[in-house]
Amino acid sequence: MENESLLTNLNLRVDDLLFNLRYILEPIEEQRVEVKRKTKIFWSILLSLSFLIVLAALSGFLIILWAFIAVFIGGIVWYVMWISPMEKMMKNSFYEKVVPHIISEFLSDSSFSIDSCISESDYNKSDIYRKGVDRYSGDNLIWGILGETSVRFSKLHTEYKTERRDKNGNTKTDWSTIFKGVFLVADFNKNTKGKTYILKDSAEKILGGVGRWMQDKFGASGRGEMVYLEDSIFEKEYVVYSTDPVEARYILTPSMQECFIELSRYFGSGNVSASIIDGHLSLALSGRNKLFSFAGNKNLTDALTIRYYAENLLQILKVVEILNLNTRIWGR
Repeated sequence: MENESLLTNLNLRVDDLLFNLRYILEPIEEQRVEVKRKTKIFWSILLSLSFLIVLAALSGFLIILWAFIAVFIGGIVWYVMWISPMEKMMKNSFYEKVVPHIISEFLSDSSFSIDSCISESDYNKSDIYRKGVDRYSGDNLIWGILGETSVRFSKLHTEYKTERRDKNGNTKTDWSTIFKGVFLVADFNKNTKGKTYILKDSAEKILGGVGRWMQDKFGASGRGEMVYLEDSIFEKEYVVYSTDPVEARYILTPSMQECFIELSRYFGSGNVSASIIDGHLSLALSGRNKLFSFAGNKNLTDALTIRYYAENLLQILKVVEILNLNTRIWGR
C-alpha cells in the first residue's frame, strides 16, 4: 500500500503561513521596498557620476573632475554605511522570523541556520567524493523530521586547488569544483554492515561496454566490488559498488532501483550520487537550488513568494517520498 504524501495541500499551507505571518511579513516587506528604492537611486547616481567623471576628464576640467570623484566616493560610503546595514537587517529578520515557520510547516523538530552547512564529517563519511577538499563552503542548513525520517541538508560547494606558474614566474591558483548542489543525509532505517555506493555512471554513457568493463576493473577504488543489478535503465544511469554485494542487492530491490531512476528524472540525469553507510543515506544532488536564499525582487506579502520558498524546500524533501524512506520494511 502506497504511503500518503506528507507534502500535499501546498496552497492551503501557503494561505495558513500568510495569515499567521502577516504581522511579521508586512514590516519586512516595507524594508525590502525601501532598500530596493534606495539601491536604485544609488546606482542611478553612480552611473551618472561615472559618465560625468569621464566627460570631465576628457574635457580637462580638473576641479570639476575631483568634485565628481569626491561625490562618487561619498555615494559608495553612503551605500556601505546606510543601505547595506539596512539590507542585512531585513535579511536577518527574514531568516530568523519567517523561514523557520515555513520549514516547520513540513518538518517536525526542525531547525535552520542560514550561515551553516552539512558538516565536513558528514561529507567525508559519505565517501561519495574522494578528491581532497581545499575549500569547503555552504549555507541554508535545514534539520528536521519528515514522517519518521530524520533529515538534514544544505547547499554545499566543495573545491580543490591547483597551482601553476605564469610566463612571468608568478604563482597562480585555480579552483575547481568537486561538488556543488544540495547535500542531504537521512535515516535509511536499516542498520547496514557494509558500505554501498550508488554513483552516477559517466563511463558507460560515454564508452558503452568498454566503460562498464573499465569501471568493473578499475573503478572501485577501495569501495568493494561492482554490483550488477536487474534494471537496464538503472544500470545505464548508475554504477553500484559495495563492500557487501549480497547486502547491496537486498537494499537495491527492483522497487528501490525504480525509485533511484525516478530520482534521476526528478533532478536530472547525472545529478544524483548516493551512499548507504551505517544506516544512513547520503545524497549528493548536483545543480542549482536556492532553498531560502533571499529573493530581493519578490513581494513577501504575496502568496506566490511564500509558495516559491516552500517549493524550493519541497523539491528536496520529495527525496524522502521518492525513495520511500518512511516505509518501515526493516527494523533498525
